[in-house]
Amino acid sequence: MTKRERNRFIRELCNNVRNEILAKSKQMPKTWDGIELRAYIADYFNFQCRIGHMNKRREKEYRNTIYITNL
Repeated sequence: MTKRERNRFIRELCNNVRNEILAKSKQMPKTWDGIELRAYIADYFNFQCRIGHMNKRREKEYRNTIYITNL
């Protein structure tokens, strides 16, 4: 994947998740502040971006890269 393709993928994923969350904002409790909203956004991203489809070797390499490169 080229740098341009990576940047486009990241932008599209973030924009899609943002739009989906904003569409559901009317259903959110009015008592929610930054704490609950951060948790909801993290949970939503986690659900949309789950790594469950990676095989063990690829996931291990991914985790190692994150650790080694301090991403």
